[in-house]
Amino acid sequence: MPFSSPALLSRRNLLIAGTLGVSSLATAATIAPAAAADDDWSQEFMTRAENRQGFRVDDMDEWQTANARFILAVAAGHDIDAQGAKIALITAIVEAWLYNYEPAVDADSGGLFQQRPSMGWGSYEEVRHKKKAIDAFFGVGTHSQPPGLLQISPDYRQWEPGAAAQEVQRSAHPGRYAEQWAAAETLWERHAHDVEPYRD
Repeated sequence: MPFSSPALLSRRNLLIAGTLGVSSLATAATIAPAAAADDDWSQEFMTRAENRQGFRVDDMDEWQTANARFILAVAAGHDIDAQGAKIALITAIVEAWLYNYEPAVDADSGGLFQQRPSMGWGSYEEVRHKKKAIDAFFGVGTHSQPPGLLQISPDYRQWEPGAAAQEVQRSAHPGRYAEQWAAAETLWERHAHDVEPYRD
């Protein structure tokens, strides 16, 4: 069962979490609310495998919160507007509940967007690398072949958000994306104002 905390883990706590597990930290520590200066997008953060346990916007754990913030940071780094960032959020919520999901539960899919190496989205490692997976979703990753959001629906602002997400994802359950729009709007309102653009 996920635990509730709006805070991000610090770099020190990220390293501890890798050893002890995130749940150990959650029950033992009180962590101050995060600001943009606390965001530390380390290689460990970008490649850590996470288990999909559930999603409720008001019960997000530190990893889900960090991943939502990172999606917003990468979107801002590409000068992608609020609409595009929220479309990425609803997609990551539906596909992996905002976890960098490791086990392949749908053929060879993996990562934040459940991208498939066999469909040209990148290697096993690349689809599970958060920055590369987000870049591929937006269509700005050089490692990925399928068209992303900016290529397949450059006029996405005119689209119903769930339909735009579906154009990229080609899901067997296209109606699920729109169901998470309210959650994406909540995440935008909570975090977009203090997330610095990420361009590395």
